[in-house]
Amino acid sequence: MVDFMTGPIPGQSLTETPRNAPWERPSEMDTVEDAVKYYVNKLADPDVMDDLAVTFELGADLKTLTETMVTMGSMKGLHTVEVGMLAGPVVASFIKAAMDSVGIETPETPVSFEEAATDKEKARLQMLFDDAVERGLRESGEGDPGVAFLQEMSNPEEEMPVEEPQVAEEEMEAPVEEPKGAGLMSRRGTV
Repeated sequence: MVDFMTGPIPGQSLTETPRNAPWERPSEMDTVEDAVKYYVNKLADPDVMDDLAVTFELGADLKTLTETMVTMGSMKGLHTVEVGMLAGPVVASFIKAAMDSVGIETPETPVSFEEAATDKEKARLQMLFDDAVERGLRESGEGDPGVAFLQEMSNPEEEMPVEEPQVAEEEMEAPVEEPKGAGLMSRRGTV
């Protein structure tokens, strides 16, 4: 994890020895093919694959893992940022194929925070409804209309099916009359 408080400040590279940081030197790999070969060879190790499988089982996603890998490669001076961006999708597809071959599910992208928050809020509301229904049943019994209302609110799947409105046959067969134009865009002779 990167701590932004201890990271370099803007202009710091101008006050230190030139070419001191890895990203200030020419990269070790110039082509996308070289970068892909490097990552594939590194990932083909069974020990690395076992560790990757554990990270996916713990909830990691393919996009974040691949972006982190190629960003770290850029920071170490292995390749440029552009080469990492172009090699990333190929490396991600290699990881996905390798994980699929051993039966590990690899989600493409992380769960969005909005979806997680919505699911969490739904679970919290469901728990509150269930608690309120339980209290109501203890205090006033089964026949209480408030308890019945809370039960309906907490179980929306059990609602009555919505019926489609019935359209009379006369309304369906009524001829459609064309409106006579008197508006701004109508022709002059038709008013």
